Amino acid sequence: MLFPHPNINMVGFMPDNLSRDDSYPESLDPESLDPESLDQPLGVGWVVVQAILFVFYFVALIAGEPMKDFAGLIYLRSAGLLLALVGSGVSLWSALEHRFRMSPFPRPVDGARLIESGPYRFVRHPMYSGIIAFTIGAGLAYANLAAAITGIMFFIFFMAKTGREEELLVVAVPGYRSYRSAVPWRLIPKVV
Repeated sequence: MLFPHPNINMVGFMPDNLSRDDSYPESLDPESLDPESLDQPLGVGWVVVQAILFVFYFVALIAGEPMKDFAGLIYLRSAGLLLALVGSGVSLWSALEHRFRMSPFPRPVDGARLIESGPYRFVRHPMYSGIIAFTIGAGLAYANLAAAITGIMFFIFFMAKTGREEELLVVAVPGYRSYRSAVPWRLIPKVV
């Protein structure tokens, strides 16, 4: 299955009938799911789409035309460089918190544990936050609008992918449901 669930509202990024107070529609109720539901495919489609986005990003970064010089370009490029560095740092910090035991697939790795420290105190998917910040920031640092826009496409993609991941995390990782209530932001603190 390429996209997460029939109840996902791709415009609003939240399941149509799932609120932040963690109430579940019957079809997403973790108690109604059995652990064997995690024996489904890894979610290769998600990783293929993610890889295609990375290819588009690097092609845009390499082959895209830089923006024409304008008065504030140096500030835009500086802000982009700072955003890319912050994104790299957040991704590395996330990987360290996981002890590099992670997977690009939506299905949690065997024996996955709940991580509530480091960047996971602020958002539930900081690795993706870092990738988004890096791709947008590097696009701006190179004054490459096509690459920056592709970085925004990563945001849209990761909002959808995290919806699927969270369905599985609630079942596979003890305490995830409470953690999700305590940390209501998926990717950007105080935003979404």
